[in-house]
Amino acid sequence: MRRRPRDLALDAWPLLLAVVLTLPLLTHGGYPLARDLVFVPHQPWTDASVGLGDAAPRAVPLDAVVSLLTKLVDGGVLARLVLPLVLATAGWGTHRLVRDLGTVGRLAAGGFAVWNPYVVERLALGQWALLAAYAALPWLVMAARRFREGGGPRDLGAVTAWLGLAALTPTGGALGALVALVTGARRARRTWWLVGVGVLLNLTWLVPSLLGPGGGTSDPAGVDAFSAGAEGPGGVLTALVGLGGIWDALSVPATRDSWWSTVTAVLVVAVLAIGARRVPDVRRLAVLGGVGLLLAFASSVPGGDDVVRWLVDTVPGAGLLRDSQKFLAPFVVLVAASFGVAADRAVAAVRAHGPEVVLAVALLAVPLPVALVPDGPGLTWDTVRPVDYPAGLDQVAALMDAGPAGARVVTLPWRSYRVFSWGNGLSSSDPALRWFDRPVLVSTDLQVGDTRIDGEGPDQPDLTTAHDVTWVLVYLDDPAAKRLDVGGLDAVYRDDQVALYRVPGAAVPPGASTGDRALVGLVDALALLVVLAGLGAALSRRRVRHEEPVKRQTP
Repeated sequence: MRRRPRDLALDAWPLLLAVVLTLPLLTHGGYPLARDLVFVPHQPWTDASVGLGDAAPRAVPLDAVVSLLTKLVDGGVLARLVLPLVLATAGWGTHRLVRDLGTVGRLAAGGFAVWNPYVVERLALGQWALLAAYAALPWLVMAARRFREGGGPRDLGAVTAWLGLAALTPTGGALGALVALVTGARRARRTWWLVGVGVLLNLTWLVPSLLGPGGGTSDPAGVDAFSAGAEGPGGVLTALVGLGGIWDALSVPATRDSWWSTVTAVLVVAVLAIGARRVPDVRRLAVLGGVGLLLAFASSVPGGDDVVRWLVDTVPGAGLLRDSQKFLAPFVVLVAASFGVAADRAVAAVRAHGPEVVLAVALLAVPLPVALVPDGPGLTWDTVRPVDYPAGLDQVAALMDAGPAGARVVTLPWRSYRVFSWGNGLSSSDPALRWFDRPVLVSTDLQVGDTRIDGEGPDQPDLTTAHDVTWVLVYLDDPAAKRLDVGGLDAVYRDDQVALYRVPGAAVPPGASTGDRALVGLVDALALLVVLAGLGAALSRRRVRHEEPVKRQTP
């Protein structure tokens, strides 16, 4: 079907904003390595890829998916494809969610979904997979509504496919399942289909978390460290209503630490008051948005923080609640759709005054999201700016591959996040976790301000007594590297950036058990087959009308 210029413009605007937010990644060579954003040339498949490593399965099944994809395409190419497309997908879905609006309203909704404090702060932290879940939400709402209203296998397939995208991470899987269930539940039989799909796709992380050494629980000290933070003079709730409030101060734009964050919160309240009533499925979206806002704020309320701490310390998987602000995602979708409705109503109100006035309103409304976070690219660009990995990592990998298969490697100095002299100046997760085809031991403890949060992984091994670590990789540009005692270790490789040592007499420990691998492999294979079947069903027959208008609903 040949697309009309209007349709092209509606999709081009979110894509343009996505390109702006990720521009350095598209204009420079190398691989993104900052904060939680780590891409390597070819990520190997290991036990950790499916959650059977020494750390909690927080990037499951994401690591497995990336491992498969980087067998087909270089990791740098993959990053340049997925990051802007993830952001644009959020805009494309949101403007289709309000497809009964005029052009200005849909442009406003799509642009707001891409450029807002939530997206900017999460992208600055490098959490692109969480943003993929956020991008899937408006599509999930539409597919689940069609299924609820009598749709067939194709609509259930669409729900499954979009839930598969959301479920790349545990948080996304939980959010996606909740959105699908709330917006799609009606008759018992259809509801059970949604429950079944949601449970299955979340088993990809639930099963390995229960099999892991920590039993799936987390350090409750992280509740305070990762709770939502205040931005500007308005406090935590104002920051959250204004779609910000991330725990990490380095991910907060300077304009958010001013009265501008309060202005944004006031605008959000006004937009909801003006536009929410005309958003399709507003009752169900309001429930989702309200639950998301409540979860984001719960750990900042006296009493609420105690409840969350108890859950995190007691209930397997409840560690997802520690970083509370991420649950704003459904609320952001509701606000973006409402913003589109408000812009549409503004255009309708001035239409009688002539096209010049309509144009003026459009020029004010459509780029307004950019004005709310004008310095957003200043943060996101630092995170997505790629780096060149030192050649020594390939040399080290080749030397390890010539040794015993499955032999463990520990990276020193012992820490979870590192600042590399060859990097872009920001701390990052250790790339060794995704570089080497073997178990890699790194610290999983985190230091957030004055709070130390114990990780679920192993403690630092004592190389004088530990016999299950074969390789020691030292990052020489770390200031603490000079204080390391590597006496008794056999030097294997050294350059200006890294040094590799071998521990004499070390044995290769057994990896995950055959039973655990079989169980997790069965769950992952079944989940993949279900997602692919859903995608096939969703694409099997195109709709007769490309964009069928939906009925306007009121509360």
